Amino acid sequence: MNMKQVVSKLQAQGHQVTYYVRKDGGILIRSIDGERFTTGASGNARARQIVGLQLSEARQSQLKFATRARKFKHPTLDDEIKNEWQRVKKKWNKVFKAKDGKPHPAGYFGWNRINRTIKEQGREEALRRIHEAERYATGLAYSKNIEYLATYIKMVADSTKSPDFQSLYDDIIELAYTIKEEWIKPAYDELYKLNKGVSPKEVAKNTRAILRL
Repeated sequence: MNMKQVVSKLQAQGHQVTYYVRKDGGILIRSIDGERFTTGASGNARARQIVGLQLSEARQSQLKFATRARKFKHPTLDDEIKNEWQRVKKKWNKVFKAKDGKPHPAGYFGWNRINRTIKEQGREEALRRIHEAERYATGLAYSKNIEYLATYIKMVADSTKSPDFQSLYDDIIELAYTIKEEWIKPAYDELYKLNKGVSPKEVAKNTRAILRL
């Protein structure tokens, strides 16, 4: 049934129909019983609905596609950060998987923390934390832990006037990306020997060996 026939049927049923005839002969319905339509297509669809006609399967497919297109969510910056988090999360889970049903002491690298960081401190900080987690998952030390260690060694260098500690500090700053988390505590244990009277030269040498510098 074409639109001319639809209009005729509506009018035969007593409906008031206003419509526009295009140059190609097609009909676009503007209103039915005073109900105005913003587009001719919506008016035509309403007319077919009233007379009880179903859209062709091809047209239904077109409408479904159009609906999906409208609902499509374009990626946002937060989506990009979440993708990065998911990538690192896979590494984290592989390294810190639970043993005997007990969670690993390293804790849980959850999205809620990252999402909260985005809201409170911004996306740049969120990405920094994700990349720090990736460092840790690969065995490298957190940047903050290296920073604290370097600061402590700098204090020792300044207080003892030791060229060995100053050289150690310089190398830590230059090669920070190579230092592993598991070396941090042994390094502090060695540094504490200064309090027991061990010479700065020997402690600096041993600390350097622990940090593989």
